[in-house]
Amino acid sequence: MGGMETYCLRLTEEMAKTQKLEIIALPGKSNGDVPSALSLIWFGITTAVQLLFMKPVATVHIGDVASWPLGWIASLRHPRSKIILSAHGSDLNFATGTGPWSSIYAKYIWLASKLLGNAKIIANSEWIAELARGQGFAHVVTVPLATDMKANHVSSGHNGCLFFAGRIMPSKGLSFIVERVLPLLSQPLKIRVAGTVWDKQEGLILSAPAVEYLGVLEQDHLAQEFEQALCVVVPSLSREGFGLVAAEAAACGGVVLASDHSGLAEVVTKEVGFVADSTIPADWAAAIEKIQNWSQKNRADHVRQSMSVARTQYSWDRAAQDTLAAY
Repeated sequence: MGGMETYCLRLTEEMAKTQKLEIIALPGKSNGDVPSALSLIWFGITTAVQLLFMKPVATVHIGDVASWPLGWIASLRHPRSKIILSAHGSDLNFATGTGPWSSIYAKYIWLASKLLGNAKIIANSEWIAELARGQGFAHVVTVPLATDMKANHVSSGHNGCLFFAGRIMPSKGLSFIVERVLPLLSQPLKIRVAGTVWDKQEGLILSAPAVEYLGVLEQDHLAQEFEQALCVVVPSLSREGFGLVAAEAAACGGVVLASDHSGLAEVVTKEVGFVADSTIPADWAAAIEKIQNWSQKNRADHVRQSMSVARTQYSWDRAAQDTLAAY
């Protein structure tokens, strides 16, 4: 699951421990793909009907700003219900684009800010919060995402390989690492890759000699890869609302190197990992070689600190409490 789906599932599980919730959700496909367009439309219609005829509730929390019409319908049915909209990144960021579809979507978001002027936006990073304010929303708070993933011990060793986890698509930057960064290293390195191919052209990079493709990994196996990698790279070329994989990797004892922009830079502070300019391959090569040259003690000290910070800052108990405070 992506960050948004993980957020919706785990947040409701955590909040259900202390709150009475009614959850309306559309499951994805068993192979990890998103629901079909027809399924999404039907879900929207049936959910709108449910909201129109539901009993009065204190709070209606819509899991994505793009679904704001559901919040508007709920506000018409019960004007005293608090309307909450979660903002994850791709929706509000798309509205800042220059193409015709971005322009249309920007107007759609503008309409939300007018019809739901009293709604509260819960953004998963300060970068997203600023986008929300810039697009007309007056009531915005920031609640970072969280992760359950963790390692059982602090490791001072590694397998000598880079590791990439995520969707195989141009914006995630796998080709950037393989084609532009690896050739700059003084010693050849391999990169182990886990994730689903979302773009066939980008998927061709998996056949490169330096790439070892692992497919889609279960969480336990993924945690092991994070922990055992020389370095976990998160080279997103486009803006990220949060960058959950970076928090997951750090919590598992991984040494994280990520792009220095948007929500990613908020997650990967100097206590959690390292950042590099996503447009300068030499910056990435220099950071990787610096990590290669660490002593076992230097590596263990960094991992111990980053694990502790990540587990504290990105716990679901914290996320649930912050969300309730926003309510």
